[in-house]
Amino acid sequence: MGPSFTVGLDGSPESTAAARWAAGTAQRWESALRLVAVRTGPEGAAAGREPEGRAEAAREPEGQAEAAPEPGGQAEASDVLPTVSAQLRAAHPALPISTSVLEGAAAGVLTELSGDAELLVLGSRGLGAVHGFLVGSVALPVVAHTRCPLVLVRDSSRTEQSAARRTGDPAERVSAHPAPGVVAGFDVREPAAELLEFAFAAARRWGAPLTVLHGWEPPPVYGARPLPLAATALEDVLGERAALLKQAVEPWAERYPEVAVDARAVLEQPAVLLTRAAAEARLLVVGRRARAARLGTHIGPVTHGVMHHASAPVAVVPHP
Repeated sequence: MGPSFTVGLDGSPESTAAARWAAGTAQRWESALRLVAVRTGPEGAAAGREPEGRAEAAREPEGQAEAAPEPGGQAEASDVLPTVSAQLRAAHPALPISTSVLEGAAAGVLTELSGDAELLVLGSRGLGAVHGFLVGSVALPVVAHTRCPLVLVRDSSRTEQSAARRTGDPAERVSAHPAPGVVAGFDVREPAAELLEFAFAAARRWGAPLTVLHGWEPPPVYGARPLPLAATALEDVLGERAALLKQAVEPWAERYPEVAVDARAVLEQPAVLLTRAAAEARLLVVGRRARAARLGTHIGPVTHGVMHHASAPVAVVPHP
């Protein structure tokens, strides 16, 4: 058994949904699951330290699980940890599950844990979140500095309500497969092998098709002279990018022959394209360039856009 999926619980319905998603995926991917609740420790406490008297209780809950939080409220993460772990053990008896309660700043603790994890999973409410990990002070720094792929998962009940209100062109125009698959956004100007490797491996583990998309939206004027870009020039640029995309995908398609892959360059704003294409996807995969700077988020506009607006789970893969 390799490194585990690590889930950050914050007491919200979204983090519970993330734990459920991680448990099902970890079992399918033959991995293990680690549930972590982070408590803000006393000033000067070491990040990631297990508070005395709580670590052992969190690792092996015995007897009746603690009461669930009141409906509509957000409980403390350490309070819901025994309940969530008991539910997941019942649903996935063959899945190795461990639990921990750690002290420290949530963003720092989760980033540190990503160094030993196969996948870091957090809950997400998307744009306008008030509670949960998708808040600037926690989720954005973790996304920006995580050392392993990170997946943001929404509560399905919320995403279904959002989907019912969604308008615009149907996602089918960029989706070649009727069954839920994996969608990956790829920038041919900054090709990332890590992103394609993760996307192909995920599709293979699920037995799902993979759609790799490159979106491009030209500015109102293009080139050295302030002239509109002609339709023929648009087709030429898009054709060049489609060729670069095919060139990047082909070696991975040969390495994963069991994965049905469709790679396309589309004339559309990338974040909008990916959000629509992944409306019914198992997973949306995007990249994030790894940076040495400790300050700032450095996530990029496309990744920032889809992690706030996509209804599917979003995997952010760091790459050089």
